[in-house]
Order: sequence, then structure tokens, then C-alpha cells
Amino acid sequence: METGDQVTQQYSPLAILNLFNNAITVNQAKRLIQLKGVFIPRGGAAYNGYYYDSLRDESADALLTIIVPMLIRNNLQANKAITINGFITRRVVNNASRIDIQFTVTELVEQTQSKFSEEDTQRVSILQKKADTGFRDLSTYIKEKIGREEHFRIGVIIGKSAIIDQDIKHQLRESVSFYDLFFHRVSLTNEQEIIHAIKTLEQEGVDVIAVSRGGGENLDVFNQVAIAGAATDLKALFVTAIGHKQDVTLLQQVADKAFITPSEFGQFLNDTYNHTLEEIQHSKAKLVDAVTKQLSANYDQRINNLNQQIKESERLKQEELSFMKQQIDMAKNRNKIAIAVSLFVGLLLGLLIYSVLHFKL
Repeated sequence: METGDQVTQQYSPLAILNLFNNAITVNQAKRLIQLKGVFIPRGGAAYNGYYYDSLRDESADALLTIIVPMLIRNNLQANKAITINGFITRRVVNNASRIDIQFTVTELVEQTQSKFSEEDTQRVSILQKKADTGFRDLSTYIKEKIGREEHFRIGVIIGKSAIIDQDIKHQLRESVSFYDLFFHRVSLTNEQEIIHAIKTLEQEGVDVIAVSRGGGENLDVFNQVAIAGAATDLKALFVTAIGHKQDVTLLQQVADKAFITPSEFGQFLNDTYNHTLEEIQHSKAKLVDAVTKQLSANYDQRINNLNQQIKESERLKQEELSFMKQQIDMAKNRNKIAIAVSLFVGLLLGLLIYSVLHFKL
């Protein structure tokens, strides 16, 4: 396609993907390499004699898609460390604008017991699931509620004898009228009670579910896979306010926002409320100023238009008066001419009559 002096090359979406696909070139893709990791079966049927599974890094959460022939796949066991030979392949996903890096397996070299337990694998899966669904922005969600003048419902799960509810309420200060805050007391050492409380609050349709506890040790319950799984499946936003700086539990890692102390949670709620009101007031002030300027500009324009109309009216009036004066002057001139003509005609008649009478005599 040509535009002026510039010639623009035209591509299709598939052509663009292929350009980048061809640009990804590494030496390892040109030969067989050996790969080691933890085998994670995805399930599902074979496709053209191959299974599409995953290989997880032994020291990280990274996952790589591996294409496994049926005969090799039958010898693999889930969550075991394997060493495989094969080669790197690339796949262009046309309808998703994505290029996938994959590994096609040609040989199983070794299979050993993974150093990760089943629980470790479940933890990684939960963290991966949360990363896929995304962490929601609590601050933005609260601001939208304030902007719509909707009350914000927060269900806080605390210990049966805890007094941290007062710490949170104390930090709310002037924002206490906006937040509909209520506390659900359970045994924070009992996994089933915590899960039941999370599900109950979800059914009640609260905006945020928080698990809050003061300082101290014994955080093992917050590393339980079942509790983290229940928190990951929530429609409501999920936060933690667990008073411990050193250890970050699994539950804190899957929270949309994690606070170090219950008081920090309350302070965040109050600060967000106040800052949002300031932004709204500032926006309203800017809007009023803009409207005032617009009205003033419209008023000034109307005054200018009226002045122009008055000037135009005066100009037309002067032209009309001038025209009328000209007409009067013309009429006067016509009258003078008519009188002169009448006198002249009268004089001629007089002379004519005199001549006739004189001739007779």
C-alpha cells in the first residue's frame, strides 16, 4: 500500500506471527538436548499418538509443555523427576496471537522419585492457579464502590477469643459509616472451621473476605492446601491480616492483598476511603470550575452577540434615516421644480392672453 512518498508493506495476522516465530532462533533448537524436571500429566486423550503434558522445574514454578509419544507416556508416573531427550519446538497459536515453546520427547533416560511431596505439588498448583486468575486490586474496587455510593461489606474471620476486632474498628475512624464490617469467630487452629467460615461468607455475598490474626507463632494452619484452595476459588476479594513478618504462609501468597497486622488492614481501609473522597471532591471542583468557565464563556458570547445585533440595528436605522432624508430632499426638489414649472406655465398663459387681447384691440 502506497501513501504519498512512503510505501507501507501490508501483512496479515498470520504473517506477523510467522515473522516472530522465524525470528526465535537458538542453537538448542537445532539439535537433541537433555531435559530434567518433574512430570505433571495433564490428562485427556492422545492427539495423533502424542500426549501434551507438563514438565515443572524442580526449583521453581516454571512449567514447560512436553509432547510425549504414547509408548513413553505409559511408563511415566506423575510427580516423579524424569530425565528425557528431545528437541525444542515452537507452535504458533493463530487465534491467540501467541507462540508456544514446547519440547518433543524422543527418549526417556531416567525416572526417579521427586524430592517434592504430593502436598508440595498441590501448593505449586494452587499458586499457579492464582497467578492464572490474577490478583485483584482491592483499592480500585473500594474506590468504585465509593464512587457509586454503595456500602462495602467485609466479613472478617478472627479467633474465638480475639480482641483484634477493636484494633481494626479503631483504625476506621471517619470511614466507619461506609464499611459494613462484621466479624466471624472461629478456631484459627481448626482447618475445617476456617474453610466453613470462608464458604459461609461467600454465600452471604460479601465484597471482601479477610482472615485476620494477631501476632504469635503456630502459623501451620495457614499453610494448609485446603484453606488456600478455598480462598483461591472465591468470587469475593480475599485478604489476610496475619501478624507475622518473618514467615509468609501459603494463604498470604494467594491473597489479593496481604497485610502484616490487623491494624494495618484497618488503616488501609480508612486511608483508601479518605483519599477517594479527596479525589472525588477534587474532581467535582474541577467540574464546577469547568462548567463555570463554560457558562461564563457562553454568557460573554451572548453579550457580544447582543452588542453586535445592537450595532447592526443602529447601522440599519442610520441607513434608513439617511434614505428617508434623501427621499424628503428629493421630494422637496420635485416640489420646487413643480412650483417653478407652474409659475412658468402661468406666465406663458398670461402673456398669451395679453397678446390675444391686444391683437383684438
